[in-house]
Amino acid sequence: MTELHDLTATDALARMQAGTLSPVAYLDSLLARIDAREPTIQTWVCMDPDGARDASQAAAAAYASGSAGPLCGIPVGIKDLILTEHLPTAGNFAPMRDFNPGHDATCIARLREAGAIILGKVETTQFAGRDPTRTHNPWNLERTASGSSSGSAVAVADRMVPITLGTQTGGSVIRPAGYMGVVGFTPTFGRISRYGLLPRSYSFDMIGVMGRSVADAALFAAAMTGPDPLDRATLKRTPFKLPDQASKRPPRLLLFEDFFDVSSDDMNRHVTVAVDRLTAAGATVRRARLPVPLDLLISLHTVILITEASSTQAGNLARHRESFAPGLLSQLDIGSAIPATAYVHTQRLRHRIRLQFEALLKGIDGFILPSTSEVAPDRSTIGPRLCQTPWTILGWPVFTVPAGLGDEGLPVGVQLVGAPFKETNLIAVADWVEGHLDPMPAPSAF
Repeated sequence: MTELHDLTATDALARMQAGTLSPVAYLDSLLARIDAREPTIQTWVCMDPDGARDASQAAAAAYASGSAGPLCGIPVGIKDLILTEHLPTAGNFAPMRDFNPGHDATCIARLREAGAIILGKVETTQFAGRDPTRTHNPWNLERTASGSSSGSAVAVADRMVPITLGTQTGGSVIRPAGYMGVVGFTPTFGRISRYGLLPRSYSFDMIGVMGRSVADAALFAAAMTGPDPLDRATLKRTPFKLPDQASKRPPRLLLFEDFFDVSSDDMNRHVTVAVDRLTAAGATVRRARLPVPLDLLISLHTVILITEASSTQAGNLARHRESFAPGLLSQLDIGSAIPATAYVHTQRLRHRIRLQFEALLKGIDGFILPSTSEVAPDRSTIGPRLCQTPWTILGWPVFTVPAGLGDEGLPVGVQLVGAPFKETNLIAVADWVEGHLDPMPAPSAF
């Protein structure tokens, strides 16, 4: 029999809407799971069980009265970089341990409006940097939980909560989701307001969703999209729509061989098996090379990222230098020394590269490649960003979909990249791909 904490968000919603699942009982099951697993996994920064119980009782009343919102009664974990009313937002930075802004980020306000329940804050690397967190990987306690959205991925994989929010500046939604065997989704840059997000990079930061199905991630991402006058980078476009069943045809995909050049043999072998299964089921997969060298993409991203990060953290550096993690501090010091001319030049190159990638979209539904270049490495690192960074540079919508377990019993994922502003189509592609790959089991490290 399926335990309540094993339900996906969409399955739980369907049962609540049918009157066969109480939001209160569902929350209690998740809290019991957290009590049992958190002492080992260490993924939650702070929680609000009393507030969540009050909200679950209100959700039950809303279902009874016929006034339930589209996400009513589903608990959500929030990366500790996103502002939440009544809960502190520290960004894993000791001087901000008690920082409570007294208001929600726009994305949180929209989730609450749709009926979602904010259960608590989950671990992040410091200001989304690359110094690993205390969180453990539930597949193997000696392997990395990745980052920067380590807590977001682990909480979903370990069945502590069905949905979490993460953020991506290089690969921090897709990489940890890929390592943990869950679905990760970041819409086009500007689709989800960043008002209320502690910044790392003005031109890269994106908010994304992790869940255990494509439908879960798409539903919650769609609820957060739309214009926001509080964030000038937010697109003045109507929110994207979820696809209907008629749109879920075999996709036409382009596979970049460059990523197999930098990935492990284990990863390449299992992703190739997954691609062969998709092809046998009717997908069209063409092979190509990147229009520019992968090394160039990584270099451009690094220059822009650390330059902007040194700007966002200038005040904290002046006041609390001793509180920064060593890896992040080194990046910030280097970023502050990069000339403005180099920064401007990389941004100009970024625009030209985006045009080159756009030319490859004709006649296809998206790109396919490994989600990560290897399965989760050891705990000393959050893992390489080789497979995720190019799409962050472009700002295009991306999914990672679980594709089974590698030779070491650790998750493998396939990454799907869509055209900008074409989330509806990419969701249909990801849903089709998910339906032709094996379901991911629960982790069993202990």
